[in-house]
Amino acid sequence: MLIRFTRLTNDRHRFEIVRDDGTREARELETRSALEHDLAHYAVELEAGLSESFYGRLAQGITYDELTTVPMISGEALQTEGVVVRFQDSPEFGSDPERCVREIVSGFAAMGREPPTWVTADFVARARERLRRVRGLWRATPFHRTMELEFPKRAGASIAP
Repeated sequence: MLIRFTRLTNDRHRFEIVRDDGTREARELETRSALEHDLAHYAVELEAGLSESFYGRLAQGITYDELTTVPMISGEALQTEGVVVRFQDSPEFGSDPERCVREIVSGFAAMGREPPTWVTADFVARARERLRRVRGLWRATPFHRTMELEFPKRAGASIAP
């Protein structure tokens, strides 16, 4: 699946997906929080090899509206959200991967939930690096231009950036 982010203004961007079957979906979104959340999802889902979270579900054909209105039933999707918010909230998150793992695990424990087994120091380091790279690509994207990212049909495949 192709994921496209078009810089419209300082405050707005266009989010578009082009699924492998050619179907498309697009939304104009507020950039400040939505973009960072979507980029964090991209980094986390790719590096963890996930297929039942935000991008994986979009790739399977679930619409954006369904994602925002139909309750999540996948344990993976719920766990992913808990990890993504930690990456989204702090640009320096992950500078000490072992500490980050402890913070994620304790955050899940505080909510009485089981932490994902894929949260390891290696995962944190990889996801942080991927997020750093896509943030850099976005900063280098001029107004009215598009940054394109690929989300593999099979989660866990190694792709750039």
